[in-house]
Amino acid sequence: MKYPYIARSFLKHLASGFRLPYMVMFETTLMCNMFCEYCIFGEEGKFNDLQTRAGRDRVFCRIDEFCEMGIFALSFSGGEPLLNPNTSDYIAYAADRGLWTSMPTNGLLIRKYADGVARLDMLEVSIDSLNPARFAKRRGIDGLARILDNLEFVLTKRRPFTTQINAAVNLENLEDLPELAKFCHARHLVLHPEAVHNVMRQGELLPDSELHGSEIDVVERALRELRALYPKNVRFYTHYYDFYRQGGFGPKFPCRHPSKLISMKPDGAIHLPCAFVTLHQSQAPLREIFASETAQKIIAQEATLWDFCKGCKIGCPYEVSAFTNSPMLAFESGLDFLRIK
Repeated sequence: MKYPYIARSFLKHLASGFRLPYMVMFETTLMCNMFCEYCIFGEEGKFNDLQTRAGRDRVFCRIDEFCEMGIFALSFSGGEPLLNPNTSDYIAYAADRGLWTSMPTNGLLIRKYADGVARLDMLEVSIDSLNPARFAKRRGIDGLARILDNLEFVLTKRRPFTTQINAAVNLENLEDLPELAKFCHARHLVLHPEAVHNVMRQGELLPDSELHGSEIDVVERALRELRALYPKNVRFYTHYYDFYRQGGFGPKFPCRHPSKLISMKPDGAIHLPCAFVTLHQSQAPLREIFASETAQKIIAQEATLWDFCKGCKIGCPYEVSAFTNSPMLAFESGLDFLRIK
């Protein structure tokens, strides 16, 4: 049980006036074995970090630092996180220390690393459609059958409602979601449909695949109707669509990534302000980094809008920002997460 760790962490946050970060996004690798049309990662060879991944001992030390600081949650991200063969061991170590762990994955390798995947508090598998042709077009690889087979195998090792299907949604696959929701209902899975947003790195550009104008209303209305049919399975943040309509992060809804969501890269370096843009990076101990003048200056600027933030709608920074920007949004998000709203 993780309750003792959570209680100790809460006391640390309380003592700090809730100024500590509470989540880590650990990009175990920036490489990916898929080529999604709305994501920069799939450009083959672009993020070859085989030689720059952190040594195992360094990552274990970082996890110890996260626990000492009182971090609640650790998300193993990427690229495709399981392309780093050490990821399963990192998951097990973090779980043993008491951290709440999650991992988004495309599912191609979850059978190979099933024992490690079984330790996650939330496994998130990205499936936009159960239509093989549409899946292949959106994901750039004909791998749906393999992923579904891997998923069925892994589900024998996991408890109900601890596995989530992440579906990036636009008008192209909107009509596929009822079948996907039915699939989740039959297997006691959570379906998390999220409006498509471009995922990019500093200086990288992608063709615009985001929703615009009335498309946002069409998608939101369809998702609300789907959640009414499958209230125990479909989970999404309803207020996210207001955020989306208003163009993403801005002065009225600033990004809190710098202060609340720690970004760690494959080499173990901590990057600020976020996982997608770097103004400062360091291999120093975590508390030393956050106590530094450089980090504090960056954190002090998060209430204003950096030029590179304009238009960003990425989900993880949105979630931690929603919790921080508004107590009401935090409460509503908790209800959404528990699927009782």
